[in-house]
Amino acid sequence: MLRSRAILLFFVSLVLSVPSPGASPKSGAMDIFDAIRQDDLPRIEALAANAPMREQRGPGGVTPLLDAVAFGSPEAVAALLRAGADANAQTDLGATPLIWAAGDPVKTRLLLGADADVRARSRAGNTPLLVAAARDGGAATVLLLLDRGADPNEADENGVTPLLAGARSGDRQTVEHLLARQCDPNRADKAGMTALQYAAGHGDLAMVRLLLDRGARVNDANVFGGKVKHGDVALKGLTPLMLAAPAADPAVIEALLDAGAAVNAADSRGMTPLMLAVSGETQDRRTVKLLLSRGAEVNAVSAAGETALDWAVRFGDPEVLSLLRQAGAERRAQERPAPKAIERPREVRLAAERAMEAVQSSTAEFFRQSGCVGCHHQNLAMIAASEARAAGLRIDDRLAADAAQQVIAQWNMFSPGLLERMDAPGTPDTPTYSLFGMALEGVPHNPGTDALVANIAAQQHQDGSWRLTGFARAPLEEGHFARTAMAVRALGEYAPAGRRAEMTERTQRAQAWLLANKPRSTDDHAWRLLGLYWTQAPEQQIRRAAKKLLAMQQADGGWAANPYLPSDPLSTATTMWALHTAGVTAADEAHYRRGVDFLRGSQQADGSWFVESRAPKFQPYFESGFAHGPNQWISIAATSWATAALAPAARLSGAAD
Repeated sequence: MLRSRAILLFFVSLVLSVPSPGASPKSGAMDIFDAIRQDDLPRIEALAANAPMREQRGPGGVTPLLDAVAFGSPEAVAALLRAGADANAQTDLGATPLIWAAGDPVKTRLLLGADADVRARSRAGNTPLLVAAARDGGAATVLLLLDRGADPNEADENGVTPLLAGARSGDRQTVEHLLARQCDPNRADKAGMTALQYAAGHGDLAMVRLLLDRGARVNDANVFGGKVKHGDVALKGLTPLMLAAPAADPAVIEALLDAGAAVNAADSRGMTPLMLAVSGETQDRRTVKLLLSRGAEVNAVSAAGETALDWAVRFGDPEVLSLLRQAGAERRAQERPAPKAIERPREVRLAAERAMEAVQSSTAEFFRQSGCVGCHHQNLAMIAASEARAAGLRIDDRLAADAAQQVIAQWNMFSPGLLERMDAPGTPDTPTYSLFGMALEGVPHNPGTDALVANIAAQQHQDGSWRLTGFARAPLEEGHFARTAMAVRALGEYAPAGRRAEMTERTQRAQAWLLANKPRSTDDHAWRLLGLYWTQAPEQQIRRAAKKLLAMQQADGGWAANPYLPSDPLSTATTMWALHTAGVTAADEAHYRRGVDFLRGSQQADGSWFVESRAPKFQPYFESGFAHGPNQWISIAATSWATAALAPAARLSGAAD
């Protein structure tokens, strides 16, 4: 994570790590960077023959070789090394080409052939081995670096070791290699995270068993979940069982329980494994039954005054509810009536414009209060603004530009750390939502987008997906389908020429994962459709996915989060946007018109839409200038998506006028 004091000081100056791609060079000295970005090999070779050109320093101390490692092709790296480029040059933050390259096996071998230092260490304590271990699929590179003398027990400034990085990435082979080098399975980082916690969060039964066999302690819990402007992030006290409970196969839960996992332990929020198991769309009835059979306290109460039954009701699975009630479950949380919608629905253009006003009125205040951009604020506001602008709707262009600039500035500042895998909190969601939003808003390539491409690509799993594991955060940031679809769309927009072939292969793997895996929720179905469309899947597959979504529309014209719940504005808006964006439903088609009517009829008087939060809370509460109090984050997300969904219908309305 981006917690290095050196990086924070570096950020203050807003120094950018690399020249902007595609920018016209201000002098001949920048030609080589432009050639690398364009993957112009003859030009690279010609310019690299000049030593001063070859070893020049760009912003942040970046040399052409470092630039090629991050954004160029393996052929560009090879050309620079043949010309004599320094394989151990350092950025201003102490990163070397091998540190930046260690997630790429081809570039790593090229640099090792040029005597790159395997024990190089940046100011933040990152090393080639740590970066290689952080990549799911990096086991061969990890073994190569170990054989070349890398220290298997090194750690960065946050206490992250290669074993922890490998477990966090989900690469079982990396974990096996490091355990074979006698790495301590119980060594935690400064936040108290262990390899077993990561393995449990991934739901990797073989890795869990491997670590348990090596003596991993089953009840170790983390002690720090992060800190933001308004206080600590309440993700503390999480044990392996708690991290497995939301989504892991029951076999993983059983292995942990058999090893002595405390079935009634509670995290810093008072959430127990049973509560966590029923607080998301990924809940598994078999897990609920197993936890109850092992003595889970069915009426434990969280710090927020909620029981497992309170959580299960929010998702509505009748079998889960039956299991809990048969065990004597009771409700404790008080029902709060939803605010009433506007009595006379607005005309579609006015509805969309009022929604855009509500969204834009909050983004600036959210940034002032939080000090950062939010997936549900600036990033979705960019998407709403893009769709509204295309439909000719009235928006505040200054506020739209401010929201986009806040996103750009944040990632430009973070770019040096991203390139050495100092991943942002909440990754991969935080960087992926931002790059996706910038892609739809049409933000030009910049140093931040370059670094985001490199960082997001490095987080793809071997199976082709992007995942955030161990946490339930329905409905906005729970599904792997959404983050996978967003990632391929964003990478396709911003990948530099030298990495296009790589991105094609990544897109193919993502498509294979999308085709092979079954959606659980309406959100999953919507993003699976978009992912198939953006990866150019066969038309038959796209149509089949769309048909399933259309069949989920309810009698009132809306869509629900799952088959057991009533229609809601967020599920309706994202589904409509997906169907229209994928080109399978026009804005004047009956299904779409019914969805428009549902959104118009459920809008609030202030232009917003209300959606009740169903996610376990962990961020300190503050007011962002948006309505609906504790439900403001999911409600502004719904309002942004509703704006985007209404925009095509508003465009038709404007044309008719």
